Amino acid sequence: MRKTLILTAAVFAAGQAWAGDINSMRAADVAAAPADGIVMPAEPAALKANTLPQALRKIKVNTADEAMNDRLVGLLRDGLDIDWVLADLASMGFKAKAYTNASGGYFVMVDVKGLDESDYAIGLARVYYVTEVRVGRAIYEEIFGGGAKSTYAVKQGTIKGGINGSPADIKIDKVGWTIKGGMNGSPVDVAIDHEARAISGGANLSPVDLRFEWSKEKILVEGGANHSPVSYLADWEKGEVTGHMNNAPLKLEFDMDEGTAGSMIVKVTGYANRAPVELVYNKHNGHIGGAMNRAPVDITLVNCDLYDFLQYFFLFAGKN
Repeated sequence: MRKTLILTAAVFAAGQAWAGDINSMRAADVAAAPADGIVMPAEPAALKANTLPQALRKIKVNTADEAMNDRLVGLLRDGLDIDWVLADLASMGFKAKAYTNASGGYFVMVDVKGLDESDYAIGLARVYYVTEVRVGRAIYEEIFGGGAKSTYAVKQGTIKGGINGSPADIKIDKVGWTIKGGMNGSPVDVAIDHEARAISGGANLSPVDLRFEWSKEKILVEGGANHSPVSYLADWEKGEVTGHMNNAPLKLEFDMDEGTAGSMIVKVTGYANRAPVELVYNKHNGHIGGAMNRAPVDITLVNCDLYDFLQYFFLFAGKN
């Protein structure tokens, strides 16, 4: 059963001591570990959420016990007060216990039994002071898929809520590379061909025929959609999306502020469809609120990011 981390209540447990090496840890050994208090003399750092690509890089298979899918292992940065770590994780909905290993390092075990294990693994990896998340084989396959085309692609992302005065419920499949569902009062059925650098299908009651050029820093999208010419450049380093679509100029500005601790809110401002855009994105829970197209926006992104929303902005801009 899926549960949103930020809203899930949890009780954190007292720290425990681990006598072995984390690389040889097994579930039965952890269950039998003796209890012992842990205190580390350090000031806690401010909360900072990692982006989805950063988080996915941290997720590894727990090779010591690949069948352990009801608990996650989170390795921690050095120098943190473990009591603060447990309380902080509990405030985000993680039921965590702390352990030490023979080399003096610290890690946490997070109970995800009966929960959406893959979502919790991604959520734990987004916590900035968690340096690595080790998961069971089944969880790893659920996140990345056996035949994923991209090393850091999650299997399925969703965007749900309300936008442009109508419900939105779409799924972004990052293995088969399709976007399907409904929004703006019409079906969405789009395919993304990375080899041909093409986006085709239908959305907003219009054919979609686009080409894209992609790099780590920016993506250019050109062609036709929403019964109009489309051409926009999303530049991640500059923090802007500029161009035109729906027979109107487009300019959005944003700052992900990834180098600043405690920064979880991103404002997206500008104009599209000859109307102002005022959006607020929460990096922690994936919510986008505000207004565009002279209508309220209230959508939540799961297993995807603001970058997905912006690079496929032709979908969300509304009908021409």
